[in-house]
Amino acid sequence: AFCKTFRWRAIGGSIKVKCYLKVLLLLTFINPMNAETLTFKSGELAAVSISGEDGSGTLIKSNSQIKKILAFPFVASDQTITDEDIVGTMKIEYINFGESRITIADTSKVNLSVSDQQRANREALLIRKALSKNDSTLTPSFKFMRPVAGIITSPYGKQRYINGQKRSVHLALDMNGKTGDPIIAPLKGRVVLTGDFFYTGNTVILSHGEGLYTSYAHMDEITADLGKIIQQGNQIGTVGATGRVTGPHLHWTVYFNGNKINPEWLIEEDFLETLLQ
Repeated sequence: AFCKTFRWRAIGGSIKVKCYLKVLLLLTFINPMNAETLTFKSGELAAVSISGEDGSGTLIKSNSQIKKILAFPFVASDQTITDEDIVGTMKIEYINFGESRITIADTSKVNLSVSDQQRANREALLIRKALSKNDSTLTPSFKFMRPVAGIITSPYGKQRYINGQKRSVHLALDMNGKTGDPIIAPLKGRVVLTGDFFYTGNTVILSHGEGLYTSYAHMDEITADLGKIIQQGNQIGTVGATGRVTGPHLHWTVYFNGNKINPEWLIEEDFLETLLQ
């Protein structure tokens, strides 16, 4: 519309040229060619400076700058994305996390019957619904504790093979433990789902506010009550071997704004300080 207005009033070519130059300058201002490309890792959580003082999502102030906390999904190849509050583009780097091969003795848990597949589908819908129950009364600190004392036995991002069959990428942490070992809430949260599910066995999901959720699977016992607020460090259950497992452990998943992120970075000692730099 801007160019058309000037074309209608133009006498000769000089005004048209001015019109094109003005539009070019406007486009350069909106999308500068020298805008920085920020690089992040697959599955990373990061705080990125926004272009103004107002923005959507989870905002924090650090070193006199307003930053937005973003979750970068697992990607199978490098991807470039944009965000309405961030100047320039952001690149998510692919990381080869390797592969994990496990054997499940109960083959009915690997090659599902029609009824088991229907059950798993119903439970997937329940989990999806729980992950939409954001608690507006909670604001996460992002200062995580370890949910169990055991070491990491299967990291995030590994390509999973079960009984030789290629399956979904493992977008969680498996942490070692003995049956009955306590599992604690790494952050304050509200219990939005509990249940015994086909794949994950006895499971608890916590909402920590602002689109942050954590899930705890294969538990032996659930001690958290649905709908209750759980304080950081309080027990929510015990390690077990329920669902589709090879042995007792905790399968810990972290979601932020719909993406499954790498929990291993969250429990590093200096994670919060690094995030806010």
